[in-house]
Amino acid sequence: MKPTLTKRARVPALLLLCCVGLAACIQAPIRRHEGEPLLRHGQGGAREHVDGVDIWMRGEPPRPYEVLAYTTVETAEGWIGERFLLKRVAARVREAGGSAALIGDQRSRLVALQRAGSHTALADSRRIVEISIVRYR
Repeated sequence: MKPTLTKRARVPALLLLCCVGLAACIQAPIRRHEGEPLLRHGQGGAREHVDGVDIWMRGEPPRPYEVLAYTTVETAEGWIGERFLLKRVAARVREAGGSAALIGDQRSRLVALQRAGSHTALADSRRIVEISIVRYR
């Protein structure tokens, strides 16, 4: 017997899919740094280079840089979510005119909990990452 969703179960599943898709399209605003230019010089760390942008996963660039702006990026949890996250971070950095991003605080948010049987529940959570957008000097 082939498992299928009943009409009653299709509506919540479709609604969940639409909400998750809509949440993926919404972006947090880019907030510009105000005040004296924040010029810094880091000690190095671990970075990934994505679409022409350096994304510092740990540490800071071992050369002079200035902080331009701050924002958050949200994506799905897991390995695939990580790839999407890095692409979104790179896009936000280019949008703000920066050359790199420093990954800051990270947290998870439960988006949906759906019952998938008598003893099973499916949870969908999102990863929210604070980033600082910087420009190399």
